[in-house]
Amino acid sequence: MDPVIITPDDVAEAVRRAPNWKSPGLDGLHHYWLKGFVVCHAMLARQFQEALDQKSLLSLFTTGITHLVPKDRDSTYPSKYRPITCLTTIYKTLTSILSAKITHHLNSNQVMSHAQNGCRVGGRGTKKPLFIDTVIGKVIKRNRRNLSAVWIDYKKAFDSVPHTLLKRVV
Repeated sequence: MDPVIITPDDVAEAVRRAPNWKSPGLDGLHHYWLKGFVVCHAMLARQFQEALDQKSLLSLFTTGITHLVPKDRDSTYPSKYRPITCLTTIYKTLTSILSAKITHHLNSNQVMSHAQNGCRVGGRGTKKPLFIDTVIGKVIKRNRRNLSAVWIDYKKAFDSVPHTLLKRVV
């Protein structure tokens, strides 16, 4: 991939796509305000570019506010809480720009397989395979047929089995 160059237009597009009132991090800044302060886009683009060139982010970018949200009513144990971290609006803007640039590179160079739907912009991740499984199950049941199926948990499989074996099996 060619080196990434961040322009004020990239910042403007990332800010335009962002929801207005999502919970901000330590900066307390909502995207609503960044959308209105257009003069800040050039400065943000310059600072983002400097961070990329230096290969380092200030802690302001990566420090968030973590809220513990109870998983259920029994909230007496720490394991019954789910940590949710709200990152800064500026960091969300930077990652949105980088994501758009990477997606453009992948699409223009046809790097990613169409089967990799979970990572694709607008993809439905696991919903499509689950829908297909449901339809197949109903057809099998209606026609009173037998079905043999296998599901592979790739995350666990890639942690515990040699990749060459998985590639050969799949």
